Amino acid sequence: MKTINYQRDVDGFLPIEAYGAIGNGRTVALVGSDASIDWCPFPRIDSPSVFARILDVDHGGYWQIRPAGDYSVSRRYLEDTNILLTRFETANGTAEVVDFMPTLGMGTDLGINDRVHDGMIVRIVRGLRGTVPMRMELYPAFNYGRDGNEFELVNRRGALICGPSEYLSVLCEVELSIENAGLISTFTVEAEDECHFVVTHHAHPAPIWIDLVPGMVDRLFGGQLLGWRTWIGRCTYDGPYAETVKRSALALKMLDYLPTGAFVAAATASLPEDIGGVRNWDYRYSWIRDTTYVLYSLIAIGYREEAESFFQWVIDASNMDASDLRIMYQVDGEHDLHEFELDHMTGYKNSRPVNIGNKAFEQTQLDVWGEVLDAAHTYRRFNGFISKALWSYLMELAEQVSARWREPDAGIWEIRSEPRRMTYSNVMCWVALDRAIHLADIDGRDAPVEKWKATRDEIYEEVMSKGVHPHRGVFTESFGGEELDASALSFPLRHFLDADHPIMKATIEAIGEELMDNGLVARYRVGEDGENLDGLPGKEGKFVITTFWFIDCLIGLGKIDEAREALEKMIERTNDLGLLSEQIDHESGEFLGNFPQAFSHLALINTIINFARATSQMTGPETTETGELAAGEIRLSFTSIT
Repeated sequence: MKTINYQRDVDGFLPIEAYGAIGNGRTVALVGSDASIDWCPFPRIDSPSVFARILDVDHGGYWQIRPAGDYSVSRRYLEDTNILLTRFETANGTAEVVDFMPTLGMGTDLGINDRVHDGMIVRIVRGLRGTVPMRMELYPAFNYGRDGNEFELVNRRGALICGPSEYLSVLCEVELSIENAGLISTFTVEAEDECHFVVTHHAHPAPIWIDLVPGMVDRLFGGQLLGWRTWIGRCTYDGPYAETVKRSALALKMLDYLPTGAFVAAATASLPEDIGGVRNWDYRYSWIRDTTYVLYSLIAIGYREEAESFFQWVIDASNMDASDLRIMYQVDGEHDLHEFELDHMTGYKNSRPVNIGNKAFEQTQLDVWGEVLDAAHTYRRFNGFISKALWSYLMELAEQVSARWREPDAGIWEIRSEPRRMTYSNVMCWVALDRAIHLADIDGRDAPVEKWKATRDEIYEEVMSKGVHPHRGVFTESFGGEELDASALSFPLRHFLDADHPIMKATIEAIGEELMDNGLVARYRVGEDGENLDGLPGKEGKFVITTFWFIDCLIGLGKIDEAREALEKMIERTNDLGLLSEQIDHESGEFLGNFPQAFSHLALINTIINFARATSQMTGPETTETGELAAGEIRLSFTSIT
């Protein structure tokens, strides 16, 4: 392990990249480089937080275990797991904190913990060398810090922390004391000592006290170790950068809400895209536009069950109503994501407002139809079965596209200015009809294919005439607009145009010149001051996914050496634990936006697969026109069109 040197600033905030993540299939906690749990909602990932120091140092709540004196830090995930180990070196000894959350379906207790507890965090403090005085501070802040709490101490067994509607039980073997509305403990570990702390969240009143019985933590730890390693053992990827692929897969698994199969966009809410600015969104929901990325990337590396489970969740969440398909949903399939501000919180590094919920759920975004049909096409070509009922729904989606593709919308980036005819959205309408046509052909379906073909061709003509700048010959953000938009970099991935088509090639070159800084690609031009095209003031970082799309385009152009260099630089930009946020500051390299970000890790996996195929370092799984699996076909895509 390498020593890391992330420091809290004068206001007490850590950099976003200083965090690791642990999860239990229902929620995710962020653990800082100083072993402080600074973010954790309970019981669900989109529930109110119990710990939210990352959004408010004084009132957000945290749980930290660290040496009482000076120390240096190194950390890592235990190999092939999401069990986080933080090691402290002091003048007189070495100790480490091992953090994990017992995960549904992973354990040796035959489901007992799943039945008794809504959520649990386990922390093991181990002495490795010498003597290390330690300090534990536990300051919960229920309901985003809006609710108070009361304490009941159980001598040398732990404590019960009671809020108005939720509770924490704290199990440990050390003495606790109450200090300033929190729990404190000071203790010492020597070589081969172990001290266990288990905090369990209860969503119901008067929980039964369950002691920290001998062997309990060892069983939980062993179950997690075996569970994660068994899961990652299913990864079939055998090409270059395999460890990066595995770490991204493990990160994505923490964003998989196991009870329903939904994948959330990120683990956090309101981490800013602009420090001190207003671009602060809640990403703890599931976006329909992630569907094809999840389906292709996970199937390609061996996780077909997770991929198909998410696709099933998408179908279920939509209630098979093509006219009411939303752009995002809660993890249980509900779609009322009312946005409100936590005005009592300072926000990360004083970035306000702190937004919970996401108003974008009300927007019209035409790309969602294309996402579902593209995902269905990917599923079918990986030998999936399209039932009559599913085909009927897919036909209804295609009909929605035929009727509504000329409508203005908010686009992929969810602008909060006036809707307009977005070029990306129209390309996705083309994708929707193109995939519907292919699906009908593969299975010999009775469908209005000729009508769909005519509309598809009409959309293509409009994109190529109205979505291209008349003088520069590059794709623009919107019809008749002037601005570049990096979403165009995805067009070759969707098989709308090849990367070497003159307009596409010119667009790639223009984006490289105008939207790229230090190897990172912005979504579009955003100014320092005033109102931007997206309807919001301020600036933002460079987007991780658009940077990977640019690398995909380099691969498509045959610029393999450039692609390899750019890909390796992006891998180097992951934090010391291999995690990525939504955006990166091109000057400082600091992470921005919510974290860890599913889109970023899905794009990283996909780009590595594209690179491996283009350099003949990976074969399959691609498919034939009939949808049966075939190996060896090299293709720049997360779909397979022949």
